[in-house]
Amino acid sequence: MALPYTFELKQFNEFGAIWKYAVIKTALANVKPEIINAKMSQKPHIGINGGFFHADNGYDNPPTGLRSISYWKGETAKYEYNGTASKQISRKTFVTYTDTATSTTVKAAYMYASNLTEVLNRYPHARAVIGGNDYNEESWGTLPIIDYPKYYLATWRTVLAYDNTHAYMIVVHDRMVNIPTLKNHMVTMGFDPVKSVVLDGSGSSTMRVVENDTVKWYGAPERDRYIGNMVRVYGIDWFS
Repeated sequence: MALPYTFELKQFNEFGAIWKYAVIKTALANVKPEIINAKMSQKPHIGINGGFFHADNGYDNPPTGLRSISYWKGETAKYEYNGTASKQISRKTFVTYTDTATSTTVKAAYMYASNLTEVLNRYPHARAVIGGNDYNEESWGTLPIIDYPKYYLATWRTVLAYDNTHAYMIVVHDRMVNIPTLKNHMVTMGFDPVKSVVLDGSGSSTMRVVENDTVKWYGAPERDRYIGNMVRVYGIDWFS
């Protein structure tokens, strides 16, 4: 069976350190946000973790609220804000869309948006909308108590990148990375950081993919934590 994606484990040497990034490549039309409020291991989907969420009851329980836009055209399950309804944050947001209601050519773009209405005003034929973040230091804030910039914190990271025809679901594997280094690594691997959004990270950063009829996991070791949503390859599920 021909799969609607390809997989590659990209590796390169930087100053004596071996870096690995797992990459799923799929057509733009196949990028689907999915609100799951579950562990990725409980779902049959192929893809990566999605946007930000709150876990006031810890990661062994379902999230207490989403914090990034998640929208799929025609689906009632959605989250309409980057942040919350009462405290919206303008963040870098990934969009797939068509130019007209009848067009079958799917394109991709990004914009800074606080809510879904802003996106649909600009892209009335939006297909998928996925809230994330950019690579700017001021976008990341600081860690509580120690007031250390999250921008410089080395942890597991997830990125959704795109070009004119394809999207790339990306997680760092085997080692952790901070945001400025992640941006540089995107360039090293041939991606344009401008055409990408950074998704939730740390222990949530996970990829589930099938290689040679076997489910494989990449990213953070804590793949069994609950997450709010994921970015999946539309058109395929794989039950292990």
